[in-house]
Amino acid sequence: MDDKFDYFMERLLQYAFDHKIGYILTKKLDPYTPSLALPEDNRMIINLNWHNHNEIPFSLAHEIGHVVNGDVGKLYYAPGSFDKRFERQANLTALKLILPLYIDANDGLVPNNYQTVMDQLQIPQLLENDVKEQFSKLIIY
Repeated sequence: MDDKFDYFMERLLQYAFDHKIGYILTKKLDPYTPSLALPEDNRMIINLNWHNHNEIPFSLAHEIGHVVNGDVGKLYYAPGSFDKRFERQANLTALKLILPLYIDANDGLVPNNYQTVMDQLQIPQLLENDVKEQFSKLIIY
């Protein structure tokens, strides 16, 4: 994934910029401090020092999801969590953002094995059915 990491980050940050979402990218946080969305302020803080480096693009897409979904409060990235009322929708928005980028990054190829994509992007297993569904929507016959 490292070879495509910059591609995902650039495209997602461009999306944020285009939608007037401010962001701070920092390497000064602890590796276990999650990224944060402040949707009411149209801002995000993204921890580039996150312990699972390959998960950072998905967490960025997730935080963008909180802002574009109009969620409220301080929302911290919690991988695989559906406990908070906004988390599932932020995850679904993240999938809608990142899966088409994955296809673009792979020259338009839709993978046969969605689990490989989930592993590469570190998408939480709780989203397995949602990944399958999103990929089925992206397949062009």
